[in-house]
Amino acid sequence: MNIIPKNCSKCPDYLNSKCKGDANNCICRRCPRNLGECLIVRYCRETESVLEYGKE
Repeated sequence: MNIIPKNCSKCPDYLNSKCKGDANNCICRRCPRNLGECLIVRYCRETESVLEYGKE
């Protein structure tokens, strides 16, 4: 049984079926912050850096 961490449920890759929530090196699994909030403001409070995603 695969247990999805709470941040994975807010991750764009997980929501778009690009990830199953089982990548051990993903920041979603390790980040103690609220990923949903960081994605909204496009700023990572953990690393204090601007987030750039979705620019493919």
